[in-house]
Amino acid sequence: MRANVSIIGTWVLKSFVAEFDDGSTLQPYGDNPQGRIVYAGDGFMSAHLWNPDTHVEGTNSRAYPSYFSYCGDWSIEGEVVRHRVHASTEASWAGQDKLRTMASIGELLELTAEEVVFGGKEGRGILVWERLKN
Repeated sequence: MRANVSIIGTWVLKSFVAEFDDGSTLQPYGDNPQGRIVYAGDGFMSAHLWNPDTHVEGTNSRAYPSYFSYCGDWSIEGEVVRHRVHASTEASWAGQDKLRTMASIGELLELTAEEVVFGGKEGRGILVWERLKN
């Protein structure tokens, strides 16, 4: 993705795959993950991810969350978008920078998050987003 391509707007999650160091993969929010990520023109962002099949009362766990969200400031540095986290459902994220490598796939935005952990396994998360059309 070129830095001059605007990511400002609301994006809808199309897929989320975690790839682990041992070669295995996981769809942490199921076969039909749901989500929105919003990049505001003033530099504020908000991300929400959930599994519509399991996000019911009493099902969220640290190892396999059914809902996850965070918000903060964002900036672009070359091919990377930096999320400076203000608040998150994972309290340890507050005050941290989360880096996402950006790539465009036609009309889609792919964000790759290094150092994701699910079920105690480390890897990277590949999230594909489509711009919400009004």
